Amino acid sequence: MKIKVKLYTILKKYAKDKIFENSIVVLGENTTLQDLIHYLNIPKKRGVIFLVNNSPEEKEYKLLEGDEVKLFSLICGG
Repeated sequence: MKIKVKLYTILKKYAKDKIFENSIVVLGENTTLQDLIHYLNIPKKRGVIFLVNNSPEEKEYKLLEGDEVKLFSLICGG
């Protein structure tokens, strides 16, 4: 299944070579947001906020074909 993933802040550095053109990621069926962050090599200790189709979701959410996922780090500097 194909989903669109956008990473913000420090999270961009973890997913090199995992996100294809136009921010598309190809994953298996029944993949959760937790599975996605593991696939993207984002450490478990890193706090992440998930938005799926612009709505907040928990890490147990099962992704669906065509979902758009935005990932934010809990701590951002400026």
